[in-house]
Amino acid sequence: MGKHLTRERILDGATSRMFKFGYRKTAMDEIAQDLAMSKNTIYKHFPSKADIAWALLERLEQEINRELGLIEESSNDPVEIISKNIFFLQQKLSPWFEHFLGDIKAELPDLWKAFTDFRNEKVADIKVLLEGGIKKGEFRKVNTAMAVRMYMGAIDYILNPEFLEKERIAFADAIEGVLDIWMFGVISKK
Repeated sequence: MGKHLTRERILDGATSRMFKFGYRKTAMDEIAQDLAMSKNTIYKHFPSKADIAWALLERLEQEINRELGLIEESSNDPVEIISKNIFFLQQKLSPWFEHFLGDIKAELPDLWKAFTDFRNEKVADIKVLLEGGIKKGEFRKVNTAMAVRMYMGAIDYILNPEFLEKERIAFADAIEGVLDIWMFGVISKK
C-alpha cells in the first residue's frame, strides 16, 4: 500500500472513531486496533493525535472547497447557490459537530480557531452571493454584512452542545431551522 493510501486509511479510521467517541475519548491505540495496523505505522504518518486532527480539518476544508466550487459553477442563481451551499454544509458538517468539533474547541484551541477562520471565509462568500442576489432583484435590499452576521450568530449559538441538548434538537434540524427563519422570517403571511 502506498504512503498516500496508508495516510488516507489512517484518516478514515480516525474519522470513524472520532465521530463516534469524540477527539478526547479516542486513543491512538484504538485507531491502530480498528485499522489492524501497528501504532508505529500511524506514528510514521502522524506524530500525534493532534496531527491527525489537523489533517482531518485540512481534508475537510479541501472537500468543502471542492464541492462549493462545483455548486457555484452549476448555477447563476444566487438563491439556488446559497440554498445548495448551506444544505451541503449542513450535511457535511453535522457529523463533525456531534463529538469531534466540540472536543476540539476545548482540547485544541488553535485548531478550533483555524476551523472558525475557514468558516468565516465561507461566510464572506455568502455575503458576496447575497450582494449578487440583491443586484439581480432576487433578494430585497438589506445590509448584507448584518444579514450574514445574524445568520452566523444563530449558527454560533446552536453550535453550543448545551443548547442542542436542552432543546433536544439535532444539529441538522437546528441548522435547517436557522436557515428557514433567516430566509423566510417569523411572520405568517395571512
